[in-house]
Amino acid sequence: MDIFATVVTASGFILQFLDACGAYSDEAKSLKTRLDWDIRVLEGIGDYFAQRQAQKVNHPLEPEDAALLERTAEYLDGFLSKVQKTSRKIESKGWLRNGINRAVWVKRRADLQNMQMEIFEWTKRFDVRVLGLPQEFRKVIPTANAGVEAKVPAVVKSNNRLQEFLALTSKAKQIRVENMLLANSDDLAAQITRRGDITFQPLRYETEQLIFASRRVPQGRNPGTPEFQNMVSDMGELAAALNCLDPAVDIRLLKVEYYFYHADSRQFLFAQKPPYPTTTMVTLEKMISGEPFPDIEAPLNERLKLAHKLAEAVFFLHTAGFLHKNITSSSVVALRQANVDAEELLPELDDAYLMGFDLIRGSEAITTQEGAVREVEEVRSIWDFDVFQHPDRLRGQDSPRYIKTYDVYSLGVILLEVGFWEPLETIAGALTREDPSGWAKVLSDLTPQISARAGERYQSLVAWCLDLKGDHIVKDTEFVQKVLDPLEDIVNALERENPLVYSVAHKE
Repeated sequence: MDIFATVVTASGFILQFLDACGAYSDEAKSLKTRLDWDIRVLEGIGDYFAQRQAQKVNHPLEPEDAALLERTAEYLDGFLSKVQKTSRKIESKGWLRNGINRAVWVKRRADLQNMQMEIFEWTKRFDVRVLGLPQEFRKVIPTANAGVEAKVPAVVKSNNRLQEFLALTSKAKQIRVENMLLANSDDLAAQITRRGDITFQPLRYETEQLIFASRRVPQGRNPGTPEFQNMVSDMGELAAALNCLDPAVDIRLLKVEYYFYHADSRQFLFAQKPPYPTTTMVTLEKMISGEPFPDIEAPLNERLKLAHKLAEAVFFLHTAGFLHKNITSSSVVALRQANVDAEELLPELDDAYLMGFDLIRGSEAITTQEGAVREVEEVRSIWDFDVFQHPDRLRGQDSPRYIKTYDVYSLGVILLEVGFWEPLETIAGALTREDPSGWAKVLSDLTPQISARAGERYQSLVAWCLDLKGDHIVKDTEFVQKVLDPLEDIVNALERENPLVYSVAHKE
């Protein structure tokens, strides 16, 4: 508990720094509000343990409480150390000794702004990391809203809403499902049919742009049958869950507005609004195929930022109790903003979102082995879907129930492709459909080659994802330490440097 008290004190010192800078910087004011929330959460965690210990005066914490404290401290270790480091840095520079006035601000503007950026990095980190705290602290987080100034971050609110939805009774969920089904979809369905292909451009319907994720209906499951009605309910539950997302959240997932059945294509369509006016969409698979290494224009820092954002999206879903089940390079979609330079042919990587929700489910939902067996009629290339699946999920009907580990493995395959910036079919072309059990080893053996293109630390985290065994249960804490933290540290380090230095367009 001492570590939380120490960090609360250090955070208070940083709060004074931001308050002093607030007169000259709007960013400092915003960071102060965010930090105020951070402090309240840490205080809440400390109070929780203090109360448990007070119940047993003169006795140490019970073993389960001690274990919980240890797990929490371990989980927040990176965040806590950054707080203390920042506090010491401010103190050593004496920025608060005589106060920050306008003269000091003007003279030391660059240093002060750099410090604000450092604080921003770890306060933003705390927003996301809080999602993976032990469930006992879910009751602590809402109390952080008790203060007038402290505001619960949108990412936490969205995650809480998702968890609350999953906890609803079947009857309460069904009410949400009915509200998500578009009552009169004839006009929209007809417009989609006339368009023919809604894959690469948003559809303007009435006054709004829409983009769509989809779920194909298997053959034999026809409208009017009990099986079809069950699917209507399942798809509505998925739509209602993804409706909990807040568009303001900087997590690369899009809120679902409503869903409906499109009879002409035999698909359920999930309508989503792009976050800004959009002209075209393109999958990560197409982007990589269009500009493979070494003649590419995607700088390394942009590619690693994409990797980090995708990892955050997976983490967000997992901490809310969802599994994606369809993480492939074709389920990552980049949007091209309408106001960008007309000469740019492809969207920016920073505008990419994890979509492909055709297989997503709550982690406790009963499924029919989606992902293990493709239900569509045509024979697909192994590079479209199968190569991204964990070996345990390539056993057909003998595949085990889907778990977080399999999503993390799939993420690792994408990160491998992002690191090389070459299509998997190019870098691992020797894979054959006859021996899927050996695919994971082939991909894992390729990871050392990423080091020259993306660095040893990136190579290490990709290798960790690809080497996961099917019986290994990936915990949120472990995912943060092995994937999220390294990715964020790499991105922050590159962002502080000249991005041109790290462009892989160079060919020395």
